Amino acid sequence: MRRALIVLAAVLLSGCVNEGASYMVADDPHHSISLLREQRWVWDDKIEQHVVVARYPECQSRYDIAGGVKGNVQIELFEARPMLYVLHQGRDWYALGTEECKLQRFDAPPDAANLRALGSFRYQGEQLGFVAAKAQ
Repeated sequence: MRRALIVLAAVLLSGCVNEGASYMVADDPHHSISLLREQRWVWDDKIEQHVVVARYPECQSRYDIAGGVKGNVQIELFEARPMLYVLHQGRDWYALGTEECKLQRFDAPPDAANLRALGSFRYQGEQLGFVAAKAQ
């Protein structure tokens, strides 16, 4: 009976998503913006998404952002100025500050003229990653 429960649990959990990707600011592993994606139940296509803003040792914070769907993600990252970034997914826009590790949702899209495209979080084959703007 115990073995059957373990096999059943493995089958149910095998379809779940638990993945992440990071953008390293200026190639510094202590200064990053990361996207985490989690699917709680194999039968539910809903994906919870979180952003981790980090600048060690000063700060690290995790924030919930709008959910996604399994197998599809396209979240763009822009730089407004040093330590101030903009995250864009569909209709959702967020300001990310790495100076104090803060996140704030925009009510309206920001002025694109003041933003420099850094790249996007997306799948490369079956692997979630960050693709630099130059490589897109």
